[in-house]
Amino acid sequence: MQYSEGEKAMVGGKKDYLKFLLGVALVVVVFTILGTQIRGFLSFRNLMNVCRQTSIIAICACGMTMVIIIKGIDLSVPGVISCCAMINGILMLQGWPIPLAMLVALAVGTAMGLFNGAMVEKLEIPAFITTLVMGNIGRGLALIMNKGDSIGGFPSAYVFMGNGTWLGIPVSNYIMVLFVVVTSILMGKTRLGTYIYALGGNDLVVKQQGISTSLVNFFVFGFSGFCAAMAGILLSAQLDTVHPVQGEPYLMDAIAGCVIGGVNMLGGEGKAYLALIGALIIGFLRNILNLLGVHPFYQNIFVGVIIIVIVGISIARKNNVMEKNKAF
Repeated sequence: MQYSEGEKAMVGGKKDYLKFLLGVALVVVVFTILGTQIRGFLSFRNLMNVCRQTSIIAICACGMTMVIIIKGIDLSVPGVISCCAMINGILMLQGWPIPLAMLVALAVGTAMGLFNGAMVEKLEIPAFITTLVMGNIGRGLALIMNKGDSIGGFPSAYVFMGNGTWLGIPVSNYIMVLFVVVTSILMGKTRLGTYIYALGGNDLVVKQQGISTSLVNFFVFGFSGFCAAMAGILLSAQLDTVHPVQGEPYLMDAIAGCVIGGVNMLGGEGKAYLALIGALIIGFLRNILNLLGVHPFYQNIFVGVIIIVIVGISIARKNNVMEKNKAF
């Protein structure tokens, strides 16, 4: 029986939606069982705190999802988080209106991402190298701007964005959901999203069809920079402070969220809303480990092992599918 491309897309969309629902159900069941064994885990206050903290990971994962889908990686995330948060904080403390200070910081983060895209597309520098360098530049700028010191004491309206609630739900999570929804629409409902998947699936075919890979690379890396800048702003609002290296922990967690959410490190596959599930899993895992008294150093080892195992399984699965296709 032959299916049209539209029917195939519809079936694929239903499968992804089913994966999302099953993922949510599995997370709820597993963490509920674990929570009954750990004192304080299932308290409403703890759960809301975890969701608030996870919003930073999830927003970073939105941009990282796109980058990985086109077979790239964005290692500049920590530097962009720290640099843009520092710019935003300094401007607010100098009396700039909150929206204007945020707009400048978001513009800087987007520009840093666009620079990454330019280096990848125009000079064909591997994303690993250019984003690593940009991350170090961002970190260096954050250290220079306030001579390596922290800043804090931001306006109460700004701090409310990071710690306040509306209808009992953290404001941070409304922002997180907005980013996930917008990313999902861009990826699933627009021609640009189709080009992004196509570039990750087979870049030679994309070029042969006359599709501008420059546009795709610029947008994807620019969007990742924008997401990292927003994550830095939200993190500084949650902490009411900015430290020049406070973005460091979020790179591995963002990548882990993507990997656990099914984003294929070989490119061409991934959904933002599934990466959200991965980010929540990472957030709750870290919370459980904290409640159990596990040192953060060991937590990093644990998360790293998870990434290696899932990536290994993903690559093995894809290789197996390719071998089966060759057989036919």
